[in-house]
Amino acid sequence: MIPGLKAISLLELKALEVPRCWSVEGHLDEIPSLTPLRGKISAEHQGNILEVKGKIQTIVTHCCDRCLGEFNQRLSLNTEEQIWLGIGDPTPGKPNNSNQPDDIDALMVCLDPLGSFDPERWIFEQLSLRMPLVKDCGDDCPGPPQPSKKGPGAQHQQPPDIDPRWAALRKLISP
Repeated sequence: MIPGLKAISLLELKALEVPRCWSVEGHLDEIPSLTPLRGKISAEHQGNILEVKGKIQTIVTHCCDRCLGEFNQRLSLNTEEQIWLGIGDPTPGKPNNSNQPDDIDALMVCLDPLGSFDPERWIFEQLSLRMPLVKDCGDDCPGPPQPSKKGPGAQHQQPPDIDPRWAALRKLISP
């Protein structure tokens, strides 16, 4: 949990009439990181839209999917998002006292206008979207660990029984 990042009521945010800014420094329980998350985010109520801007960075440790070794990766975000405040999907022509984007379909996220905005949850979601799907330590990755062929009796071991259905493939790869 990051100190100072508590959810704020959207009605309270609307009453501020200026963007609410948070300074971010700490760790998220859901994203274990090597360094604390550092940066700033702001949220501004603009009628039917909540505009959120954030610039955060940290370093996370991943386990390589190929060699199972650990490696560090810088994870950062510098983004802004517009969130629809209303029940259901935004509809063109609806009264709005905000600077609504031209493309109404761009508003993918929706919040209840009587609900609240959780800046810590927003940071978690944004950083999660930037996590790599395939964790690869790089071009120098040694690949999966290979069984050791050295040691006592390694030369006298018989190959394990192989399913006869693989015999044709074995012929292709054997010299």
